[in-house]
Amino acid sequence: MAIKLNIEGFGALLREIEKAGGNLDAVTKKCLSESAEIMQSELKTQMQESNVPQRMINAMPSPELEHQGNVFTARIGYKKGAYDPKNPSIGYKVVFLNYGTPNRTKHGKIDPNAPERGFIQRAKKRARPKIRKQQKEALQKALKGLKK
Repeated sequence: MAIKLNIEGFGALLREIEKAGGNLDAVTKKCLSESAEIMQSELKTQMQESNVPQRMINAMPSPELEHQGNVFTARIGYKKGAYDPKNPSIGYKVVFLNYGTPNRTKHGKIDPNAPERGFIQRAKKRARPKIRKQQKEALQKALKGLKK
């Protein structure tokens, strides 16, 4: 899962923001970091409501922020790595719990008739308005110097 914030085509506005004392990269990085925290918190909440084992929830790594040019990216969730059917990573186990495993016949502790839990989709849906509100507030704060 990734959240991207791409800023381009606002050359004059960006220069005005810089003149107003706002450091756009710092504001964007802070905004993206807060957005990532909102998404991770919502994902953990939905996982708990879907009865995902607590050890899997606790194993979720912190969000990773990346910056290349004018694109900032936050990566939230698990790294799956290479698939090993005899010993799948926690990332794959979480995916299996979220989407179900209808084509597997031998599940061990996972009920083959259990429906998908859908916690990733619910987390995205519930986090989206919170993230938009937070990003709007961050942008208004960055543009506050222009309104003078």
